[in-house]
Amino acid sequence: MVTGISRHARGVAPAKGVWRRRCSRRLLAAAAAAAAIMAIGVPVAGAEAGTFMASAPPGIFTALSSGIAGPLCMDDWTNSSADYNPVVINNCDGAASQRWYVVQAGSLIIINGLCLDVNGGGTTDGTPVDVYTCNGTAAQVWIPQPDNALYNPGSNKCLDDTNWSATPGTQLQIWDCTGAANQQWFGQRQPAS
Repeated sequence: MVTGISRHARGVAPAKGVWRRRCSRRLLAAAAAAAAIMAIGVPVAGAEAGTFMASAPPGIFTALSSGIAGPLCMDDWTNSSADYNPVVINNCDGAASQRWYVVQAGSLIIINGLCLDVNGGGTTDGTPVDVYTCNGTAAQVWIPQPDNALYNPGSNKCLDDTNWSATPGTQLQIWDCTGAANQQWFGQRQPAS
């Protein structure tokens, strides 16, 4: 008998009961993950929930929810169209301040004619995120990642719910990408209006 090699690697299938338990665990885990994703966001008639990439093709308005103690949504504080207005987490209520327009995955995220922007093009941990006149700089590019993070290549950092806050009105920031829940963003497709 060969030692150090699993039965599966030697071409010996595990017993049926073991195989069924493994499959059942995987299916349960997948179902739980899908249920968690679908539960985030504000139910809107005609809306479709899912990950940021799946729910944000070009031309669709999206309310983005933090993966922390949700539902908390990315919000243009006071729904302002002024440069430097803070982008915060807030209770998800489907308001206009939470309807973000995605040009295309890996591009600009727009609200009120302004773009989601790393303040001053900053690159250090803790730099706040706000809205600013769209100028196409690297500070305004957001690339969805497989772990549901929004990566900003200009800073080499991710959109971050500051200090894992669950307090509405807390301004978002950029931080080293960690894959943690405070950097996971999910979307819900919104009907155009």
